[in-house]
Amino acid sequence: MLSPSLPPNPLAAERSPWLRGPVAVPGDPAVSRLALLLAGVARGESVLSNMSSEPAIAALAGALRALGADAQWHGGRWQIAGNGIGALFEPAAPLDFSGLGEAAPLLLGLLAAHDFDSPITGLEATPVNDALLEFFARNGVRVRRDGDGLLLRGPRFTVPLDLALPEGALALKTPLLVMALAIMGTSIFHLPDGGAEVAERLMQAFGAQLAVAEDGQRVDLSGMEPLTGFDYAVPGDPLLAAYPAVAALLAPDSEVTIPGISLTPGRLGSLDALQLLGGDLTLVPHDDGATADLTVRYGPLVGTILPASLDIPAEDRSILAIAAAFAEGETMIEGLAEGQRRHALTRALRDNGIECEEREGGLLVRGQRRVPGGGKVATRLDPKLAMSFLVLGMATDKAVTIDDGGVMAGLFPDFVRAFEHVGASFSSGDAA
Repeated sequence: MLSPSLPPNPLAAERSPWLRGPVAVPGDPAVSRLALLLAGVARGESVLSNMSSEPAIAALAGALRALGADAQWHGGRWQIAGNGIGALFEPAAPLDFSGLGEAAPLLLGLLAAHDFDSPITGLEATPVNDALLEFFARNGVRVRRDGDGLLLRGPRFTVPLDLALPEGALALKTPLLVMALAIMGTSIFHLPDGGAEVAERLMQAFGAQLAVAEDGQRVDLSGMEPLTGFDYAVPGDPLLAAYPAVAALLAPDSEVTIPGISLTPGRLGSLDALQLLGGDLTLVPHDDGATADLTVRYGPLVGTILPASLDIPAEDRSILAIAAAFAEGETMIEGLAEGQRRHALTRALRDNGIECEEREGGLLVRGQRRVPGGGKVATRLDPKLAMSFLVLGMATDKAVTIDDGGVMAGLFPDFVRAFEHVGASFSSGDAA
C-alpha cells in the first residue's frame, strides 16, 4: 500500500499512434476476497494468483491467521493453508475489522456459525454489516456490543437457513452462503431472477455441495461438507478493464483485448456506459459463464446521458469523463455529487482544455475531436483519477502529467508496463 510519506513521482503519458494487443488487469476485488476466505477454511493448500491489490486483502489474510489458517504472500501470489470447514481456532485476541472494508461481511458470516466468542473491534457501521448483525440476532447468534467493540458467538446448535432474499437484500447473499457452509444440513436460498452468480461457482470450485436451479432462483447448499484447496487465478476486475477500454476507443487504429475479466454483477456498469457512448466493445463469455474476454476497437463516440442508475462507483466515473471529452456533443455524467472528488475532476479536465460544467447531481462534458492536453493533474492520492488522466494523455495533442504515479501501486501496480506492452509511451518527471 502506498505511503503518503514517499516522495512524489511525476509521470507523463504521451500521445499514442495506436494501441494493440492484450492488457491484463488485476483481479476482481469481490472474487479475491471470497477466494481468500474459502481458501482459509478449505483443507490443504491453495495458491491464489492475480489477486486484487486492495488493502482489505492483506487485512483479511491477517484475520484468517488469527483463526488458525496459514496465509503468506510469496512472489506475487497468496499461499493459503487451511484446517478445513468447522476447524477454526477461537481468536486469542480481538479481531481488528478496521481495514477489512467490503470483506467484513464475509468474515462476519463465517464467525456467526461458530460456537465460540469472537471479539471484534473497528467494525464499520454500513447497511450490509448492520443488516447482517440484525439477522444474526434474530437467528440465535449472540450479538453483544461493548463500547466501540462487538462480541459474536454462534449458537451451540445451528439450524439450516431457509431464506427468500429480495432484490434489495442480495448484498447479504454471499455472507449468508459463507455462514451456511459451516451449518450442518441443507440451507435453501430463494433468489430473484438471475440472483445466482459468480460466488456460487467459486464455492463449487472449492468443493462445496451446492446446487443452483436452472432458472438461478434457488440455491441449495449442504453445510459442513469438506472444502479442498486448489490453485486459482482470479479473473480481472471489469471496473479496471474500463481504463484500457477507453484508451483503445480514443487512440486511432487501436484494438485491445482484456482477457478473462469477471462478470460479477454490480461491476459491469462502466462497460455499459461506454456502450451507451457508442463504443465498439465485444464481450465473449467463457464456458464457465463467470468470465469473458473483452475486445475494444477504436471508433467515434457520441455524447449522451450516463444515468446515475448505472451501477458505477463515483470514483470510476472519472474515466467516463475522459471518454466523454472525445464524444460528439454533450455528455451528462450523473451520480457525481458536489464535493472534493467532482471539483478535482473538473479542475483537471479544464487544465487539459476540456469544456465541462458542474451541474446538480453530475458533470456535463462537451466533447471535441481533438483535446489539447498539456496539463498537470493533482491526483490527491486517488489512483483512479491518476489512471484516467494517463489514459487521456494517450490521445491528447500534448502529454498529460500526473503529480505522482506511485498512487497507482495499491490498485494497478503494473499499469505502466501493461500499457507500454500495447504501444503506450510514458516518461518520468514533468512533461515538456
